[in-house]
Amino acid sequence: MGKFLAYYLEQHFDSSEGDELRLALESTIEDEKKCLELFKFQIEECNSQLTKIEQRIAEGWHTHRLMKMKRAYEEHKITLNIAAQFELCSHETKGIQIVLYFEKNENSRERIAVSAMVMMYEWCEDLLQLTGKQYQDLSKKLLSQGDLVKTRVARKRLGDFYEANKPVLSKVRHNVGAHRDHDFLNQMNILDEVGWAETIELIHQFEEVSLDLGKSIKPLMEACLRQIGEAVNG
Repeated sequence: MGKFLAYYLEQHFDSSEGDELRLALESTIEDEKKCLELFKFQIEECNSQLTKIEQRIAEGWHTHRLMKMKRAYEEHKITLNIAAQFELCSHETKGIQIVLYFEKNENSRERIAVSAMVMMYEWCEDLLQLTGKQYQDLSKKLLSQGDLVKTRVARKRLGDFYEANKPVLSKVRHNVGAHRDHDFLNQMNILDEVGWAETIELIHQFEEVSLDLGKSIKPLMEACLRQIGEAVNG
């Protein structure tokens, strides 16, 4: 099955459809790079607003409105940071996909596949931590019941993916990826298990569940903006 899948993928990536995929990925990578710059600007703007608010509080302006604005901007900054991390994850995923799909050299494919495994391991850990208690508490406070359920279901899907694939991702990361086992034979045996086509299939699954969770953050971002508007105008 692995050899058949690899043959099928090679034929697909060498076709006109493969050319279209490459162009689509390149375009998306550029768009996501612009989004990352926008997130950077928005977080810096939050920091600027918080600095102004804190200066006024330090000067003795301990008004209810100021405290409400401070809390609203802090919560917006938390949400922006999490959303930006998901955007960065998507950007890195597509960056690895484009080199993994179209690489012809077997040795290079192996190393790219290892990098993809390490990336998936680390992003799963980070995204699950970022959407942990603080995020859940904020979601519970600001989201409707329907949106809250969606984000929890999406987070569970990422958690299920990680739990199912953590043994192989961890083995690759800790022995031939971020760290190296000093047992040469063990390294070679693990590398033999890292298949090009299988890694492509796995990264597709990861992309699906991580994007799903990332999209579920949008209602929270909108709720935070409404909260800022209410605090500023209240």
